[in-house]
Amino acid sequence: MAYFPEEVVEYILGYVTSHRDRNAASLVCRAWYDIERHGRRSVLVSNCYAVRPERVHMRFPNMRALSVKGKPHFADFNLVPAGWGAAAEPWVDACARACPGLEELRLKRMVVTDECLKLLSCSFTNFKSLVLVCCEGFSTAGLANIATNCR
Repeated sequence: MAYFPEEVVEYILGYVTSHRDRNAASLVCRAWYDIERHGRRSVLVSNCYAVRPERVHMRFPNMRALSVKGKPHFADFNLVPAGWGAAAEPWVDACARACPGLEELRLKRMVVTDECLKLLSCSFTNFKSLVLVCCEGFSTAGLANIATNCR
C-alpha cells in the first residue's frame, strides 16, 4: 500500500474545517494523529467537564483559538442551581501555563471572575479576541483589564 508523505496529509487536513471530521481523520493511523495534533489551531470543547484543560493543551500544543462551553442550555432558563460550576478559571490558568500563543478565547455559559480576566489580559502577548456568551461573574473592572492590556 502506498502512503502519502506527511506534508501531503497535512496540506489535505488543512482544508478540513469540521472538528468532528478532523477528529475522525486523526483515528486513521498514528501518523495522521500526530499531524492533526500539531496542525490543529482551533479547538472546541463542547462540555467543560468532559476533559481536563491540561489534557487539551497536551493534545493540541500549537492551539491558537479555544472555545469552551460550560453549563448546559437549560441553564439559560434558570433550571440550574446557583453556584453549579462551569468555572473558567481552570481553563484560563491552563492556557496561561501551556499555551502562551493563544489569540482567541470563546466561553459560553461559564463563570468568569475579574481575577480570571486579569490573568487572561496579562498572560497572552498576541491575544486578539475574547467572546463571552451568557457568561456571569465579572464586572466592568475585569473588562477594564482586558481593554487596558490587550490590543
